Amino acid sequence: MQFLAILAIASIFLPTAFGDLSDKTGLKKDFTIKTDGYQFNVVTTASFDIEGVKFSKDEKKLTLKTSSEIENNLAEIQIPLNLIDGDLTVFVNGTQTFPKILKNDKISFLTIEFSGKGTTNIEIIGTTYLPEFSEIVPIILAASFVSMIVSYKIRKF
Repeated sequence: MQFLAILAIASIFLPTAFGDLSDKTGLKKDFTIKTDGYQFNVVTTASFDIEGVKFSKDEKKLTLKTSSEIENNLAEIQIPLNLIDGDLTVFVNGTQTFPKILKNDKISFLTIEFSGKGTTNIEIIGTTYLPEFSEIVPIILAASFVSMIVSYKIRKF
C-alpha cells in the first residue's frame, strides 16, 4: 500500500523535476545600469538565462547576452525611458526583429520572441539617451524663467 502511494507521488513529481525547462517558465532578473552618475534598473523576465547586460551610451544601445536550452524563447524587458527611448530597434543575433512594445510615462515594455537554443545576443537600440540632455535642462529652465521676468517687467513700463 505504501509502495503504491510512493509510486503515485513519484509519477506526479519526477517528470517535472527532470524534464526540460518549459518555454512558458519565466526567470526574473534585475540589472542595474550605471551611466553618467545615474542608475537605471532594467527588469527582465525570460524563458532563458540572461547572463549579462551591457550599455553603450554613445550608441544608445542595450545588449543582452543570453543562453537558452529550449527552442522557443520569450522575454519581457522593462527599460526606463530615461535610459533609452524613442523609436526602439531590436536585433537578435544581428537580425532585426519586431517585438511588441508598450510604453507608459516611465518605461518601455518589450515582448521579444525568437527561436533557437544556445547563446544569443539581443541588441536594443534607442534614438534618445535622456541624461545627455540633463546638463542643459537647468540652463534652459533658468533662461525661460529669466525671460518671463524680463517680459513681465517690460510690460509694466
